[in-house]
Amino acid sequence: MKPHTTMFVSAMVLPAALTANALAQCDPFWDGQVGNPGISSGYVQPMMNWDDGTGERLYVGGSFNGITGVAGTTILAQWDRDTDTWSRVGTPALSTGSTNGFLTSIMPFEVFGEERLVVAGFFASAGGVADTRSIAAWSGQEWVSMNAALPAPQSIWSMTTGDVGDGENLIIGGAWPTIGGVAAADIAQWDGDEWLPVGDGTGIVGTFSPTVFAVEMFDDGNGPALYAGGRFDSIGGAPGTSMLGRFDGTSWEAVGPGLISSTPVSQVAAMTVFDDGAGPALYVGMGSGVRISGVPFASVYKWDGASWSAVGQEFGGRVTDLQVWDDGSGPALYVAGTAVPDIGYVARLVDDQWVPVDGGIASQPATSGTFASAFGLHVWEGDLYVGGNFTLVGDPAVDVRGIVRRHGCAGDTCYPDFDEDGSLTIFDFLGFQNAFDAGDLIADCDEDGSLTIFDFLCFQNAFDAGCE
Repeated sequence: MKPHTTMFVSAMVLPAALTANALAQCDPFWDGQVGNPGISSGYVQPMMNWDDGTGERLYVGGSFNGITGVAGTTILAQWDRDTDTWSRVGTPALSTGSTNGFLTSIMPFEVFGEERLVVAGFFASAGGVADTRSIAAWSGQEWVSMNAALPAPQSIWSMTTGDVGDGENLIIGGAWPTIGGVAAADIAQWDGDEWLPVGDGTGIVGTFSPTVFAVEMFDDGNGPALYAGGRFDSIGGAPGTSMLGRFDGTSWEAVGPGLISSTPVSQVAAMTVFDDGAGPALYVGMGSGVRISGVPFASVYKWDGASWSAVGQEFGGRVTDLQVWDDGSGPALYVAGTAVPDIGYVARLVDDQWVPVDGGIASQPATSGTFASAFGLHVWEGDLYVGGNFTLVGDPAVDVRGIVRRHGCAGDTCYPDFDEDGSLTIFDFLGFQNAFDAGDLIADCDEDGSLTIFDFLCFQNAFDAGCE
């Protein structure tokens, strides 16, 4: 039976060695709190933290039929970490219509003079509001149209922010001929009030379902530029831009010698910027069958502004996301993927090798389908969140459904300052009590893998010892 107050433990003393362990070290661990109850079926992909004015929450999207036991959470839900509760977003919420819907991207941006949460993918409408197919903005109270006028079955696959000559705008990629009545094939930008093309709006051309799957800003030393990757033969009519092109504010151009596709479905699937100590570089994650002339075959490549190099081993399958995260040992590059059992579906780059993160994700069982996958990575409050279609993570295994948190140690400078306000007060005890009652392993003060009375004793001793 869990204790409901901390008063009765104040006079008890925990062995000094156990207290010292809790204060002196922190080991990252898989925390299943956010994944229970988790999704009923399907998968989780985009995740974003945002404060609508009533508190910061984690917004989670994908292709799932709802959070178990919570109505109105199909393909989009929000999680309150403080109360460990899931809830719907809007009443009514997103509607998928008569087909399977999904979300690919979630990002805060200004919409008609107010910061709102923009969600995008493939859905019929948001809250029944007209002209909200596949992209809409959430104010915290209502859904708002961005006047995209996207007809079915057009979809959006990626979003970022950046300045490509028209100010700091929201940049999106996907598959459509026009957006908002503007000729901006498959890639466009939103300035807060209207849609604009990127360049002349020529966009991409391709022989097999051309789509922009990833957009990212990167400065190679010559100024910020937009990189757009996906499945296409060329972008902006520029030679050598198969699957990847660079827009410098004036025109599209090839990135080095360009990429070589070996199958009709070869593609660039994810990008991020990371500094491995040699300076910032663009890291590009691939689908199957992508090569670069003169560079060893790999699943992830690095562009430093002058040349390409392979990053780690080739592990097959498809890269679905790349993310930089500091677990307490320094910033590192993480990868998520599908059909990549050799790296446990989520891996960290260590000495130029992709290594499964603490046991990785078990191939079976999955929330849907035969085998598991990881589709999304997101960093929030010092922790790494992983989304996908999995049920078991780590070794020993943690039971979750579609989403899990990797607790990091980068911010754990004073454990008893639980509310992180810089002082030790009764509110730190209340925060610890709430985490304990919610089953959050951040309350595992003695680090034995379970929540017991000894965690209260450990916390009391840590509190009494204070912080330097």
